[in-house]
Amino acid sequence: MNKSTLNVFKFEFMRQIKKPAFWAATLLLPALIGGIYFISFMSARDVEGNPTLDENMTVAITDDAGVFSAKAPFIINGDKEYGIEMVKNGEVDLYFYIPKDFKDSKKAEFYHISEGLDVFNNDGNILKGLLLNDAQGRVDELDVIALTGNYEIVDNKLSVDGEDSNALGKAIVPFFIGVVFFMFVALCGNRFLMTVVEEKENRISEMIMTSVSSKHLIVGKIVAMLALGAVQIAALVIPVLAIVFLNRENQFISMMLSAIEIDPLMITLSILLFVASALFYAGVCTFVGSLVSTARDASQFIGPAIILMVFPLYFMQMFMVSEPTVIVHIMTYFPFTAPIALMLRSGFGTISVVEYCIGIAVVVVSAIIAIRFAVVTFQKNAINFEIVKPKFLRRNK
Repeated sequence: MNKSTLNVFKFEFMRQIKKPAFWAATLLLPALIGGIYFISFMSARDVEGNPTLDENMTVAITDDAGVFSAKAPFIINGDKEYGIEMVKNGEVDLYFYIPKDFKDSKKAEFYHISEGLDVFNNDGNILKGLLLNDAQGRVDELDVIALTGNYEIVDNKLSVDGEDSNALGKAIVPFFIGVVFFMFVALCGNRFLMTVVEEKENRISEMIMTSVSSKHLIVGKIVAMLALGAVQIAALVIPVLAIVFLNRENQFISMMLSAIEIDPLMITLSILLFVASALFYAGVCTFVGSLVSTARDASQFIGPAIILMVFPLYFMQMFMVSEPTVIVHIMTYFPFTAPIALMLRSGFGTISVVEYCIGIAVVVVSAIIAIRFAVVTFQKNAINFEIVKPKFLRRNK
């Protein structure tokens, strides 16, 4: 990297990263994700979990149905009224009553001292844990596995040719990279537009041009914005990956993780596509920013830019077909739609390695052209501060 370009990169990167607004915008969504996860985790633990017995908690059970084994603890000989009196006298904290018709009614009762509004108390689930432990002690280990469902069923898919087929596992990585790219576009698009306009609007671009060439300025700004975008993406992706890791024992998450198929070639091509697409998008937005004079004018272009990028999503069903249509081929090699189109076709497995490489080459060439146009346009319009004013018809005298 040229020294001038490096200086521009350092200046732009440090200027933005020191702003409290940047970190507020960067950390707001991860904080919301973490807060929602914490609330859902606590709610699941409180509502669905089976509480365990505290060392200081005493329990008594009247088992009129004979569900527990003879050696089960906590069983008392007294009837229901006797157990309730034990709770009232403070002899026990919890009293469970299992009636004789438990097999048919499937209902049991528990009594405890309640202070204040106690709507969501789930201490009754302690009985479920005690019954489960007692039942497991009376049956074979294989029966326990069968009854509890604590086992994994491995899904082995075969293609029509009889070979191993793992479409879901092959699609996870490309789709993940596609989601990351979409977040990049949504988070950084407006910044790419504004990064050039603000110098023109603040009337300092002519001073910058005296010390740094337009090429070094634009390239340095683009690299700085890409680095800032990487910081924001990392702030979003890392908490999500952490949540996935913490919940790796979850049945759905474990199934998805076990299904992931690591294809080094396709992963490498997907990363190259992501980098090339980010450069192309940055070049296009910077080019648009170099054409306009004010931030208000620049902000009008972010919507159409995002729509062009996500346009292939409107034709999702066409990308699922094994034989791509003419429209799919056009979107695959049209620079503005190529990034998402290539990611979709890679995820659905409807593109060959040769086609993928050609698509990446198209995006790379388009990125170089877009950045070149941004440099030339900025050089010609760097000191253009004129704001176009509406013209009104004059009355004839």
